[in-house]
Amino acid sequence: MSGKFDSRIPVLIASSLKPAKDTRAYGKLGLSLRETGLYRLSFMGFSQFPIENCEDEIFYSSFSKVHSTWERISSQIRFLRILLKVRPKILICCTYEYLPLASFFKGVLGYKLVYDVQENYVKNLDLNPVLSPEKKARLSSIITRMERVNGVDLFLLAEKCYAKEMPEKTPFLILENKFAGEIKAVSSFKPPQKDGYDFLISGTLTPAFGTLEAIVWYKEILKKFPDSKLKIIGHCTVPSYGIELQKACENTPKIHLKSSSFPIPHEQIIDEYSGVDFAILPYQNREAIKDKIPTKLFESAALGIPVLIGGNPNWLDFLAPFSGGFPIDFFDLQHASEQFNAALNQEYFTKTPDTSILWKSQHRDFITAISSL
Repeated sequence: MSGKFDSRIPVLIASSLKPAKDTRAYGKLGLSLRETGLYRLSFMGFSQFPIENCEDEIFYSSFSKVHSTWERISSQIRFLRILLKVRPKILICCTYEYLPLASFFKGVLGYKLVYDVQENYVKNLDLNPVLSPEKKARLSSIITRMERVNGVDLFLLAEKCYAKEMPEKTPFLILENKFAGEIKAVSSFKPPQKDGYDFLISGTLTPAFGTLEAIVWYKEILKKFPDSKLKIIGHCTVPSYGIELQKACENTPKIHLKSSSFPIPHEQIIDEYSGVDFAILPYQNREAIKDKIPTKLFESAALGIPVLIGGNPNWLDFLAPFSGGFPIDFFDLQHASEQFNAALNQEYFTKTPDTSILWKSQHRDFITAISSL
């Protein structure tokens, strides 16, 4: 090993359920740190297959079977082994599950502990339709205890609203899930009149995210625009809902459903934007969702793809400065064609989105915060 390699500060970025090459942990936090040349990076996360290491990055698997209780338990042992092997000076936990061990061994190994708060996990329990009230209460208590361990030096908040929702998480730095790339230059345009339009639903597929309602809405649009296509790609976290989606897509060959029980590499999702006329965000206006800015809004804005969304005022405010989308009531099937025609008469991207939608707009704040540790 070269002296330069030895002099780098060892950093471990660890998650359990998120992929080892997660779009945030690896593609944003990790690559931002790598750019400085000051850190030797190790990543831990979910992986079905071995990931090839390189000189600057080492990858470890948390586990490989999403729905295995034993794997979830054994991942704690793996985390401890990796912690003792890497002996980081900075540990970034991207999951609450590792916080108790991370807090306990901080005194032994002497690292700085950062908790990347990617979700309000307690609020998110209300989005899971298969949980009974008793199980929600039990899980809420477990998550709260794990998140309130001692010794966290910095909280990274993935949403602005988390500062208000979780005021106990201080000191904090807001790092939104902005687009890790450049803005695609597009001229102002109105969608051309044609017999069909290509739609995309991407990301996590759950009942609260309205995927099923969007399929029914699309079938209404298909009656007037028979050449229209719908692509659905994402991680379905509720197996029974995955079966519902498959049934809803049966006998409709122009729907291409790629529902996976495993996280899908982010680059595959970005590739699906190619040739799309509209991205669809049919989220229900639930308490756990309404104040968040989904990653897909940043992606669509940067890639120049108009978004059809429900009437969330926060999202409309986000899109308004550059006319990046149009509100649709996906439950009003009677007026589906009428509303979509209104969307077709809208002019989009009348201005270029500001660079504030890009991850690089937060890069310096993140590096400064980590350096200060």
